[in-house]
Amino acid sequence: MSVAGGPYVALAVLCQRIDLQPDGTANLIGIVDGLAIDDPSDPNTPPLVLNLRAVITLRGGAVRGPRRLSLRGWFPSGSEGLSADKMIAFTDERPAVTLNLPLELEVPEIGTYVFDVLIDDELLTAITLSVQQR
Repeated sequence: MSVAGGPYVALAVLCQRIDLQPDGTANLIGIVDGLAIDDPSDPNTPPLVLNLRAVITLRGGAVRGPRRLSLRGWFPSGSEGLSADKMIAFTDERPAVTLNLPLELEVPEIGTYVFDVLIDDELLTAITLSVQQR
């Protein structure tokens, strides 16, 4: 896949909610790129689970046809986290794709969580979530 030919990342964020409007537009509510939490290693702290949305918009550029979009999560320690795959297609009638993926993310560590966005196993971008101790 040629970087010069696409696909191109128009948007890649984590948010709390997405409101779809009757005219086809979408409002992203509560964009999240970091948060402060209680010490997750403290046995008195219940496990924190975040319900977020990964919103990814791609422009096909010169690319047409089906592609596999993958989201690969990584914990701050480097261990692999959640992952998801979705088949998408770029066509002349629909040269852009927007995905709204629900994520249920357990947060057992302090640090930066990374979510790689790949097309056919090639890295396009990464979404990060910085988790700091309160």
